[in-house]
Amino acid sequence: MKMIEKLKKHSFSLIVTVIFLALIVLVNIFVSMLTERFFLKLDLTEAGIFTLSDRAAEFLSGVNETVDIVVMAEESTWLANNNLAMISTILTNYSATTGGRIRVQYVNPDLNVFDGPNYGNSLSALVEAHTELTDMTRNDIVFISERRATRVPVASLFVQRTDNFGRPVETSLRVDQEFISALVYVLNESIARIVFVENHGEDSTEHMRQIFERSGYISSSINLALEEIPEDTVLVVSAAPKFDFLSEEIIKLEQFMSLGGNVMIIYDFNTVQLPVLDAFLAEWGVAVENKLIFDEENTFIPQHGVIGAVVSAGALPSTEASAVFTLDIPVGIRTARPLRAVRGEGVMENMFPLVRTVSASSYAKALDGTVTTWEREPGDASGPFTIAYNIRHLTRDAEGTQVWANLIVVGAAMFDDPFLAIFSETFYNVFFLADLANDLNPFGERVFIPARNLATGHLLVSSAGARTVLILMVIALPLLIIAAGILIWRRRRHK
Repeated sequence: MKMIEKLKKHSFSLIVTVIFLALIVLVNIFVSMLTERFFLKLDLTEAGIFTLSDRAAEFLSGVNETVDIVVMAEESTWLANNNLAMISTILTNYSATTGGRIRVQYVNPDLNVFDGPNYGNSLSALVEAHTELTDMTRNDIVFISERRATRVPVASLFVQRTDNFGRPVETSLRVDQEFISALVYVLNESIARIVFVENHGEDSTEHMRQIFERSGYISSSINLALEEIPEDTVLVVSAAPKFDFLSEEIIKLEQFMSLGGNVMIIYDFNTVQLPVLDAFLAEWGVAVENKLIFDEENTFIPQHGVIGAVVSAGALPSTEASAVFTLDIPVGIRTARPLRAVRGEGVMENMFPLVRTVSASSYAKALDGTVTTWEREPGDASGPFTIAYNIRHLTRDAEGTQVWANLIVVGAAMFDDPFLAIFSETFYNVFFLADLANDLNPFGERVFIPARNLATGHLLVSSAGARTVLILMVIALPLLIIAAGILIWRRRRHK
């Protein structure tokens, strides 16, 4: 009898232990599911790497249709790399925030197979259906909606600088900016196009393209002398032309603007006199003066002629938020040329100064070959100077709807300067350009989310690390407690 009773006690203890362990495993599975579904992970990073920015959270809350995000790599490969594991965790957060409407999958690009029934589960069919994916490669992140698709190269998610030994170092993370821009692109009903004219020796527009593309535009280039402006174009840009326009090209611009199109002409100190283009601008009421602006008190980087300027309140009048956002934001620009209202500022009802030098401490030197010094002299013109104008004209589009046509004239290559881009996003003037993109875009919305600093000694916790902590806390620690309890119980039984 004693043996039977002892066996019953041992059996009962064993059953209780098995049930307890099973409960622990079930709790672990349940918690893991909740973690993936509702992103129940603590962000222990100093810069809040895994916490959505307010702008990203606001946008994701409005996503009400399915978007597939396909990562061109095996998940295990990403989780083994600290930087890629960060991105993986953020993708999980995006999916959880949208209630699963954003679906994330990892695929091996060498196998040419993914979960995409609309494309026969074939990556090749996906690329064939979307020309934007032609250059798709390993580790790219592909966003797919019912309308269109786009890809985000993983390298674009990190801002790199070169250290003292010439090695690239990731200094900040711009995941929210790139991901939200990609979502804007694939979800918008219609897409605006920005076209860059390139047959007059124009400057590079790489950085400007990036800002507009992040704001939901597609970009292309054009030889205005040989090609027509595409019908879906919202804005045509000529960035610091070195050669004059043909009269036929001016006619194309005028016809484009007569239907509500927008044109931006950017001059800089290397732009020579362009009689045909200058006459076109004069008809709209603005002239670019043959002078160069300097500043005695507000020169941010003296050796490179980077002077101070402010964006005028209400500079972008069709969007109320823009006026608030751009109020008194200082921007850094390369030495500029002043603009002059041909018929006097204020005479033309729809002529708005966009950007001006900071104060009367700015002065202008004539570019007529008589300058002997760049220092301020008694005869130099005093500021403040206007260095960007927007002239608006009310017209009708092809459907007969009243719309504004905008001519934006800028006296400096201030919006696309790689040199300024290396200092900060403020010198990069992205705030103003992003607002301008939003103001002119009838379809999209403004997207600018500052990058997050990676160089502040923050604590990185990857999803793999989080799971390890979870296993230790939910399984390992309880098992140790149970083992200790059993050991103590056995010792007491033998006393």
